[in-house]
Amino acid sequence: MFILLIALTVALIALLVLERFKKISFGKNIFLLTVLTLLLTGCQNRPAEPDPKPLADYFKGEWDKIDRIDMRNGATGEVRTFKEKEILRKWIDETRIIKITADPNQEARTGFRYSANLYEGDKLKFGFTDGRIGNVHILSSELLYNQLESLFES
Repeated sequence: MFILLIALTVALIALLVLERFKKISFGKNIFLLTVLTLLLTGCQNRPAEPDPKPLADYFKGEWDKIDRIDMRNGATGEVRTFKEKEILRKWIDETRIIKITADPNQEARTGFRYSANLYEGDKLKFGFTDGRIGNVHILSSELLYNQLESLFES
């Protein structure tokens, strides 16, 4: 926004100087002001995309104590529960290292393809979907989606 104000100020001063010396008419001033503003504002940098972090960074609890995962298919609503220690350990070890990037666009949205709720006993410890972790929307990750789908379909 600050850059836009500077650009407009510089363009306006330049046009006023040109008009004062009768080098340009008022109609051309408006046209040139518009063109200069568009050019200068088009050169602004976009905000940097957040750095990817492993899924493990989003859950500060003890992964080894997770003894149940409830998975939900977002299309059908079907829920499947997984309690076998070997399956849980393997899936958690593979999933927690997947790099996740927060979506720069955090506007509200709904829906998911798969969700996972991780429990210690009957206490929910961590939950996420293929598009959201807690209150943070994430960019689509094919690796995360494939992990969620593989466990659900196993």
